[in-house]
Order: sequence, then structure tokens, then C-alpha cells
Amino acid sequence: MPSSRRKAPGASRARALPSRSSHALYENPRLYDLAFGFRHIAAECRGLLGIAALHGVTRPTAIADIACGPAHHLREYARLGLKGYGVDLNREMLAYARHLSATEHLAIRLKRADMRAFVLSTKVDIAQCLFDSFSHCTTDDDAVATLRCTARALRKGGILLLELTHPADYFTSASKRTVGRWSQAYPDVTVRTRFLTTGIDPIAETYVKSMTIDATYKDGRPAKHIVDRQLHRMWLRSGISHVAAASGVFDVVAWYGDLSPRVPLSARMSSWRMVTVLRRRN
Repeated sequence: MPSSRRKAPGASRARALPSRSSHALYENPRLYDLAFGFRHIAAECRGLLGIAALHGVTRPTAIADIACGPAHHLREYARLGLKGYGVDLNREMLAYARHLSATEHLAIRLKRADMRAFVLSTKVDIAQCLFDSFSHCTTDDDAVATLRCTARALRKGGILLLELTHPADYFTSASKRTVGRWSQAYPDVTVRTRFLTTGIDPIAETYVKSMTIDATYKDGRPAKHIVDRQLHRMWLRSGISHVAAASGVFDVVAWYGDLSPRVPLSARMSSWRMVTVLRRRN
């Protein structure tokens, strides 16, 4: 697979940092977007729809993105003729997503809400929670609440797709599937990003996600330095299976190693993410 597909945050051990969370990354949505600009959104959407088709959702008409961020996937789905519904907690990120949607003349519906307590106005065929966003659920109760809210937004037999860190990246410091440092160059700015996993608590199965972004502008504007720290959960297969059962509304039906139906979850390096497919019970 192209190396750029693997430029996502990966776990790496380092000196523990203060546990107080900040959300500076999400409060600077354009820099967030540029830092993660390596993602191939159209290919990811094709892969996610391919996974959905394998599990019975062959002709979706509506998709929900939980913790949607800039809503790139929803806009791509809109180009394909699907209705898109986005949920995110951050005001700045939602405002940025609305700006991008208006600029591209694409109609998507965005709502500010906590993933643990949201309501959609209509039922959707597919829900997705990508890029480790489910890891914001740091307890079983958080996860169960999120799953139950999502199930209420899905039609019977609808599916939820979770994209999470590959479990191996929590347990090895060598041969990681992801990188901890990368740089993205744009016409007006160069963005350098550093990712560290710190403050690992093996009992609570949590860690502090620490990200640093340095933006250097080419027009002479002052450089920007952002430090963002958030508590996340290390979700492994057993944990996902447990909260799915505890929710009473989902069954785990498949695991993949990428946002593609062609890559099974395995210990191979080609399996670089953990993608879980959950089906809403009838």
C-alpha cells in the first residue's frame, strides 16, 4: 500500500506528560485538516461502502459520521448521491465543515452533540466513527452509551464501522504500522506534526494522546505552535466485543485491517488499522 496511507498517528512510548486534556487541535480546524491531509478520502469511502456491501447494506441512501471533524467523508458520500449526517462536539470544527460544504456546494447535515448523547432526525443505513474517534470513549459506560445512541440512529440491520489503532502498535516500539512524525507542505504553509502516546495506564487501558503541530507560513505570518493532549482508550478486540454485547443492540460481525474489504485483520504489516463491523440487532 502507498506509504502515505500509513502516515497516521501511531503509539510510541515516551516520558509521561500532564494528564490535563486540551482541545487546541480541534480549535484550529484548518491546521488539523492540513496536518492529516494525506488521507485518500475517496478511496476510503469506496472501501467503507465495499465493506458495508459485504455485510448486507448494498444500496445505502443515508450515512452518519460520528465525530465527523471536517466532514470530508460526508462530502464525498454526497458526491455519490447519499445523504450525509455529521455529529461533532467541537464548534470550530463544525463551522469549518460547514464552510467547506458551502464552498463545494454540497448539502450535508451537521449537528453539534456528544457522541454519547445525540439524536438524528432520520434513520441511516450506515454509521461510521473513524480515525480512532471511538477512543474518546475512555470507559465501558462511555462506549455503551455511544453504541446505544448510534443504534437508535440506524435502521434495523444497519451497520456501524469503527476505525481504530491496530492492537500491535500498543505493544511494540519497533516496526510500527504508523509514524510519529510527518510533514505536509502546502502553497501557503508547511505543517510539521509529532505524535506521542504517553501516560499509559495498563489497568484502565488508557493513554494520553499528545500531538504537537508547528505551522510555518510562507507569507511572513507568525508561526503557530499547537500542543494538544487528550485521554484516550486502548480499544482491543476483546474490549470492543464486550461493550458491543453489553450494549444489547449490536453484534460484531467482522474485523478488517484497513478501510478496505480486501485486507483482513491480522498480524501482517499490511493490516495497519483495526476496523470493526457491528450490525444493529433487529
